[in-house]
Amino acid sequence: MTKKCPNCRLVNYAEANQCVRCNEEISDGSRVVSAKPRRPSIGLRIAVCLGLCVVSLTIFYFSLVASSRSLSIQQRQMVDEAVALVKAKGFDSEAMFLERFSVYRSSDNWLNSLTPKENAFAATNFPFLIMTLYPDFFTYPADDVERAAILLHEARHLRGGDEMDAYKFVWQNRTKLGWTKDKYANSPVWKNVRRQTREYAPEIFGCPDKEFDDCTEF
Repeated sequence: MTKKCPNCRLVNYAEANQCVRCNEEISDGSRVVSAKPRRPSIGLRIAVCLGLCVVSLTIFYFSLVASSRSLSIQQRQMVDEAVALVKAKGFDSEAMFLERFSVYRSSDNWLNSLTPKENAFAATNFPFLIMTLYPDFFTYPADDVERAAILLHEARHLRGGDEMDAYKFVWQNRTKLGWTKDKYANSPVWKNVRRQTREYAPEIFGCPDKEFDDCTEF
């Protein structure tokens, strides 16, 4: 309970006999009002929630980056050459994500380390645009074309695509990329990607008259 000054209308403590603002005497007969806490508006509550979400996501993002290693100079050069090839072959949208937005790391962050991986070339954390390139990415591909094929796959993940979308897109566009059977048929990358594509996108492997039942073969 509080007392309101009859002169300046300031709300004073209940035990006050004189207004702290104007020094007007406050008698016991002055109107007594209830002190009601002022609740924040809906807009303020939403703003606070959004602010907390942004801060939490920022902390989460930097924890992913800080818990992994950056690329070496040589590794970064190999990535840049493969990205340049993706761009030169006309995959402008994917190249933009790879060139401008992707943050490349050479080891697992704490989140990736929770998931077992087998014979992986790369992994992407969506929507944080963090791409981890494992040692196999720099070892097994025959050249920049095969590394470009792997990055093109990961670029689809950077855009929000799932495994089916990524494998199907790369396999259907392999000729445009310059990744062809006559040159790469014996490559472990070619064999691995073809096998995985058949697993995730079986609908394009339903032509028994084609090699490996691959309907995209000409």
